[in-house]
Amino acid sequence: MKVFRNLAEIDIAEPTAVTVGTFDGLHLGHQKVLQALSRKAKEKGYLEVLVTFYPHPQLVVGPKHGKKIELLTTLEEKLEILEKLGVPAVLVIPFDREFARTPYREFVTRILREKLHVKAMVIGYDHAFGRNREGNPETLRKLGQELGFEVEVVEPYYLDGLAVSSTQIRRFLQKGQIEMANKMLGRPYSLRGKVVQGKGRGRELGFPTANIRLNHPDRLIPRPGVYAVDVRLRGERYRGMMNIGHRPTFNFDPLTLEIHIINFRGSIYGEELIVEFKKFIREERKFQSLAELKKQLLADKEICENI
Repeated sequence: MKVFRNLAEIDIAEPTAVTVGTFDGLHLGHQKVLQALSRKAKEKGYLEVLVTFYPHPQLVVGPKHGKKIELLTTLEEKLEILEKLGVPAVLVIPFDREFARTPYREFVTRILREKLHVKAMVIGYDHAFGRNREGNPETLRKLGQELGFEVEVVEPYYLDGLAVSSTQIRRFLQKGQIEMANKMLGRPYSLRGKVVQGKGRGRELGFPTANIRLNHPDRLIPRPGVYAVDVRLRGERYRGMMNIGHRPTFNFDPLTLEIHIINFRGSIYGEELIVEFKKFIREERKFQSLAELKKQLLADKEICENI
């Protein structure tokens, strides 16, 4: 997959079929758009190009509803997924406040037509871009007629009666409804981070844990509680149980992400691991004694081993 990380790198001379968006999560709705893009490119003989932005526009211009955006995927994760999906070319446009003021017509003419030689655009039903989000299906169709490219609008992907969207997936994760979030993503929701030094409390209980610091500070962390997870480490996959929370039994700590990797021994400080969420097990709660906590951890571990 060819990745252009700014406009100066583009060296495309052939006509293209293009889609544009943030594509946070690259969920089943996004994948429906990509499938339509691929069909259009093959049908017309165009090069398939996905255009996205970094950082996420809401991190630059501010949130829509007063709350900071929580990301489902980092840029590098998106690129990895796009490569697995077979997308041949991606343009990552650096997004800043100046670029945010670009009118949609200028964006289409200066970048999509002059740089990418667009002949077809494929967009989602709710897609909008450009200053004040003026580039929507209706305005793009009119501009396409004027500039000589066609526009295909892809209808939503429904799952259990709900339109799949990044917003809906965030809601499920914030409620601990992992199975629905994973169904909409088409894969397990995951977090990446480096193992950092903890306080050693898990080891004292017989459940050594890896405390992780996320690679990206704006990633969405699911609802606090205990989860069954898979852990990818050193090219291997292990079952694990993860606690997200403040450890109330120990008089509360800052929000901590800690994983007990089942049937694993060894020092992994400083190493990167990937945690894939499978199921919410229970809420975090305060135990009256360490013996009571250990008994619960044994029960949690048995559940996680069988999921």
